[in-house]
Amino acid sequence: MESTTIASSAESIVADVQALRAAFRSGVTRDFAARRQQLVQLRRLIDENLGEISDALWKDMHKNPIETKVCEVGLVMMEIQEHLDFLEEWSQPERVGTNIGNLPGQSYIYKESLGVVSIIGTWNYPIQLTLTPLVGALSAGNTVLLRLPGSDTCVHTTQVLAKLVAKYMDNRFVRTVSGGVEASKIMLEQKFDLIFCTGGEFIGKIVAEAAAKHLTPTILELGGKSPCIVDETCDLTIAARRIAWGGFMNAGQTCVRPDYIMVSKKIGDKLVAEIEKELLTFFGKDPQKSDSYCRIVNERSYTRVSGLLANDTKHVTCGGAVDAEDRFIAPTLLNFKTDFASFDKSAVMSQEIFGPLLPIYYYDTLDEAIAYVNDHPKPLALYVFTTNSKNREKVLTETTSGGVSVNDTIVHLSNPNLPFGGVGASGMGAYHGKHSFDAFTHKKGVQFKYNILDAPQRYMPYNKSAEFVLAVMLAPIPHRYIKTAKYAAFALLFAVIGMLVKRNGSRFPALP
Repeated sequence: MESTTIASSAESIVADVQALRAAFRSGVTRDFAARRQQLVQLRRLIDENLGEISDALWKDMHKNPIETKVCEVGLVMMEIQEHLDFLEEWSQPERVGTNIGNLPGQSYIYKESLGVVSIIGTWNYPIQLTLTPLVGALSAGNTVLLRLPGSDTCVHTTQVLAKLVAKYMDNRFVRTVSGGVEASKIMLEQKFDLIFCTGGEFIGKIVAEAAAKHLTPTILELGGKSPCIVDETCDLTIAARRIAWGGFMNAGQTCVRPDYIMVSKKIGDKLVAEIEKELLTFFGKDPQKSDSYCRIVNERSYTRVSGLLANDTKHVTCGGAVDAEDRFIAPTLLNFKTDFASFDKSAVMSQEIFGPLLPIYYYDTLDEAIAYVNDHPKPLALYVFTTNSKNREKVLTETTSGGVSVNDTIVHLSNPNLPFGGVGASGMGAYHGKHSFDAFTHKKGVQFKYNILDAPQRYMPYNKSAEFVLAVMLAPIPHRYIKTAKYAAFALLFAVIGMLVKRNGSRFPALP
């Protein structure tokens, strides 16, 4: 379908940034009531238009309305409620301890809005991955230029988002950018106070390079090949069901999907048989007829994923059917068993698949699986299925990833109390819940001092008495001794020392 969304012009993008900057400087976003109102409006945007949103996602990706409620709008609504409940609490200055040298005084961390931020959404979950970071940005008191998913991907959903944001949201707080590569290029030339981007590694590098020209901080939610390790102690039925769910939901177009399976050779055949059984239960004998199975987003993505499949067809043990006109690729298992050389050199292991293909390798030892994970870029997610606590902790402590689900897939990102983000090539920064508020906030250290007990020895000219007093001020006292109840005693002692040194400074010995 041809996009009917009007691409943003260079002039309109520049004007939008200027208008958002003026709105932020006016102080309108400092008001908690105004922030809350925008979050309420965002909730209304979703709640009052769920049918239209679901229809658009069905047209774009054949996404079942229930999956839309759970994996798209449900997560955004949960995020909105979390911020409505806590944004005032999170915004309050946080009192922290004061070191001896700054007594008498008090120390605080102030939460400061960043300013004008840019959020770059993406197409695979266009509602969730565009609006969830928007919640954090608004809650933290910023104004936002929202880059909608590209017009060559989820066309209908992008059109609906553009219309609804304009209708429901105050344009002093939020404005949108639509269009293709040129619109993105113009937007990235502007100066922002933060750029938040969800996309692949290639997009992440482009954003980071553009941001560097203005020394703009970035939060990059990228991806990579998320491994799933299954040991011989796992619950086979549960493991198979949850792997099949995470691996083939949204036709595998999920940034944290298990992208390959490494299973103990002791249970490899049994696990594969169980996954095949679950896929039959999920989607029936002909997944193309299932209303619960999505489609590949566009022709370009279909060509790429089907090309990966074509290179490794001899390893297909389940699925493999394709239909270019329908952008359909069946849920497909590629079982390499113990053939490590073929597994490692396969097309499906050469890149993030982002489609319904699931490579499987049978490992000999858990150490072998861990070593393989560590020999590759740090993934956005890692999954381990085991009932052995030692094996669980071994995987958790000997690998690095953005996040982990143990005995499940994907679900860790649904917990607003957990930070969600990558590490290394899979991204930088994290969000969700309070972590979203923090991501869009500057933490400003503030030291309050009183106009009493002003030791003269801290000031020039320096002498031996100053050396002694300054040494006391900067003494590395163990933290366990610096309790709030003792601060007054330390301050009093410091004052007495200061007075004694001032009176008898010449009689104090030189410090070694």
